[in-house]
Formats: sequence, C-alpha cells, structure tokens
Amino acid sequence: MTEADPSELPLDIDTLKTFTFTRVLSQAPSSGSVYLLGKLRDVDAIVHLQQSVLPTEQASEVIQHGLERLDVYLENRPYFSSHAWLASRSFPDLVIKVICPATETHIKKYTAQERAMVSETAEMYERIVVPYIHSFPPSRVEWVYNILAGKKEAERVLYKDDDPDHGFMILPDLKWDQTSMSALYLTVLVQTRSIRTLRDLTPAHLPMLNKIRQTVYSTCAENFGVAKNKLRLFIHYQPSYYHLHVHVVHIESEGFMGMTVGQAHLLDDVISLLELSPPAPEPSILARMTLTYLLGVEHGLYQPLVEASESIEEKEKA
Repeated sequence: MTEADPSELPLDIDTLKTFTFTRVLSQAPSSGSVYLLGKLRDVDAIVHLQQSVLPTEQASEVIQHGLERLDVYLENRPYFSSHAWLASRSFPDLVIKVICPATETHIKKYTAQERAMVSETAEMYERIVVPYIHSFPPSRVEWVYNILAGKKEAERVLYKDDDPDHGFMILPDLKWDQTSMSALYLTVLVQTRSIRTLRDLTPAHLPMLNKIRQTVYSTCAENFGVAKNKLRLFIHYQPSYYHLHVHVVHIESEGFMGMTVGQAHLLDDVISLLELSPPAPEPSILARMTLTYLLGVEHGLYQPLVEASESIEEKEKA
C-alpha cells in the first residue's frame, strides 16, 4: 500500500475511521479532554477529543426539554449528582482536533510529563536558546505563513493589516469552538518574521503592540460584545512556535497551563517594560532580564538550561 501524502490527507470521517491507536499521551478528566497518539492512513497523528462546551443560552432549554434519561448516583440532601442523556442536541457532542503529520516535538508537547522551573539569563538565551530556535526548519512555521498569506483559514480572519513590518492578523484560536463567549480565545499573528520571541521586542515595536491592544479591544467588542476589561492579552515564553503571537482569552475561561505565572506575560506588562527600556542600539529590558519559566523535562531546552544553571551555581560557590 502506498503511504499517504500528509499534505493531501483530508480530515473527514473516512480518514478518522482509519485511526490506529498507539497510546494515550495525556488527559484532563475535569474538562473531558484526552490526547491520543496513533496513525491516520499510516501517518503519525495526534487526535484531541474534548467534550464540547454547552452554550449558556441553551442551558435552561436543555434542562426543561432536552433530557431523555437521568441516573442519580448521589443523593444527600440538599446535594444531588447524576448522569444525564440528552434526547437531541443542537450543538456538537465533541470537539475533535488533529495534528497530522505529528512530529516528535508535537508528541513531547502533548505527552504528560514532569515539569520544573528553569531560569534563563540573557547569556543563556544567546548561547542555548537561539541555536535551538535556529535548529528548526522553516517548514515548522509554514502553517503560520500560510495563514498570513491568506492561503489557509482566510474565512476565519477577524482583522488583517498587511503591512510587512507593523501589520498583524486576528483570528479565533483553534482551542475555541466559537460557541461560548466565556471561553473566547483569539490569536494575533504579526506579519513580520523577524520577531521570534518577546526577547526580540524593542521600543521600536511599541506602535505595533499598542495598535494590537486597541484593535483587539475593538474587535472583541464589535464582533462578540466582550468588553476590554473582560480580556487577558498575553505572550508566552517559551512559546510553542517561534513567530511572535499574542493570546487573547476571556477572563472567565477556566485556567489552563498556558495562563500560568512563568509562561504567560501580560501584553500590558510587556509594553510597560519596553517603555522603560533604552532606545536602540541598547538592548531592551526584555533582552537583558533573566526569565524564569516552566518547562517539561522532555523539552529540548530543559537539560541544557539546567546544566548551565548548575554550572553558574558551582562557580558562585567556588
């Protein structure tokens, strides 16, 4: 049998039926989420299954008219718990996301693993992190470039500024099923390819960052009726891919790892630090500061950063 071309693999029910299971990578019972590793038509794939969010505006209707069966498994007045079966649904049962082909980096990212805090100095960034970033082929972020070029997901774009140096695009993040406003999640992708992480930001980028903030506020208000004081705007470090992007999340969205201290840096704080930074050619505060963050022990940067920190500690003791 000829191996499937990953670039031509469609996502449809027939393709999903070919899934051959390898193992569970991770799961979160509280959110009804599970990541499975396997193959789709003999191509390595990660399939994420998650129970869909019940739209708030339909909740009372479900209670009154949508239940077919109720199985009470706890009764201790005034508290009751039960399993319920719906007679019919006007919203999806599951959200299914697929990464195909899945690389070793993808597999490590979604595998349950021990995590630890690491500290990264400016010197470590130049010596360890920059070569790590350069080790990835351009194809690693080709999907981002396809979005920016309008080749993919064009119908989902909420705002677009094509300026190659200061422009950006706003679109719904794949983590959001676009049904519940309290779970709102958008992504802002900058047009320039020169900014890999927040360490590359300088005071010269302040006009772009300020425009991102104001445009996100107006876009969310006009399209979703969500006020700016209901939004978190932040940048990850380390990011999951090395092309600057800003996360936009509703404050009522349930906490997940990406919003924790040590990974999420509020856009307001980033802007403030750049406003306090010296002008070029002096490096910004973001470029000079030591950053402490959470990493999985399987991450490619974990061991080199730990060894570098241990070396510094040994020198300080000597």
